[in-house]
Amino acid sequence: MKYWKRIFYQLLLFIPTFLFLGLHCLFAQASDYFPKSDWRIASPKDHNMDQNRIEEFVAQLKTGKVQKPISSFLIVKNGYLVVNETFGSYNGTPHTLQSVTKSITSTLVGAAIQNGFISNLDQKVISFFPEYKQIDHLDARKKAMTLEHALTMRTGQAWTGERHLDPLNRYQGDRMKYVLDYTMETQPGKVWYYNSGIAILMGGLLKNVTGMSTQDFALRYLFDPLHIEDAKWRWSHKGIPHTGGGLFLKPTDLAKIGYLYLRNGRWNGKQILPEWWVEKATQRHVPDTENIAGISKISYGYMWWLMNMDKKSKSSESPEIYMAYGHWGQFIFVIPNYDMIVVFTNDSSASYSDEIRPISLLYDYVLPAILK
Repeated sequence: MKYWKRIFYQLLLFIPTFLFLGLHCLFAQASDYFPKSDWRIASPKDHNMDQNRIEEFVAQLKTGKVQKPISSFLIVKNGYLVVNETFGSYNGTPHTLQSVTKSITSTLVGAAIQNGFISNLDQKVISFFPEYKQIDHLDARKKAMTLEHALTMRTGQAWTGERHLDPLNRYQGDRMKYVLDYTMETQPGKVWYYNSGIAILMGGLLKNVTGMSTQDFALRYLFDPLHIEDAKWRWSHKGIPHTGGGLFLKPTDLAKIGYLYLRNGRWNGKQILPEWWVEKATQRHVPDTENIAGISKISYGYMWWLMNMDKKSKSSESPEIYMAYGHWGQFIFVIPNYDMIVVFTNDSSASYSDEIRPISLLYDYVLPAILK
């Protein structure tokens, strides 16, 4: 009997080690996994989510009770696709991203830095466009505009609202020069205005610094490594894609963009983005932007929106949610604390209240379904 007691107590000593190894293996399995064409699949309950709450939420989406023009909703948690729903006539083909494109354009700038095409974020924007010998309204302020000013939309230009976008989209001349010629209002870095023009300018900048078409660069240095096979660009102008809103991707591929940020810019053993880039892109360069869907503090990084887990919190600590947001209600939410990505897409019938509702849906339905 004493012999068996001794064996029993010795086994007890090893239990913490077994638990540690088990958890370590589970974490390694999640962090070392990278999807190819398709994601591996699991159920919400397998990944610490309330299955019933998620199923009830999906049922409400299907009936249109909480969001009528929705076309897709998915969740990736711990590297598993645990929810993948489409609605109405949408069949999972490449979907308009609208201004979610901007967050991917920013990501392409990070890829250009990783691959040596851009040396640093202090480079002056004008220096990337040597073909323009004369730029209108060129003063010391415009000359001081850096790439980081552009990525954070603090260029100092008088782009004081998106009413400026439609004339640019209709302009038949050189759209890159149109943006560079824009009048200045303040010193760069002082004032934030949401500026689609500067995002469109990044398409020409990437073409110039890489020596290849922006579409080909995106394919070679971002989409191919992530096994994104159906990227479509529309509304290109004179060979340069509309990097402010012209990209179409499948929702499952949108989740890969979020997953790249969850994995600190690394994909299957290769650094696609500098690790420091991911950190800086998701810092509060602009502490307060605008009130959207009742969120107390929405900040801005490198063309990513940043929020707290508590929607009423006014904390200025590191953001807990990264958001890519596009017109009509296209969203990627990246939530590092839960190793989770949430994607919503909506069709073009969405009103503005429909457009911003996925933010509330995230806070009111998805986050509460995570088991503590």
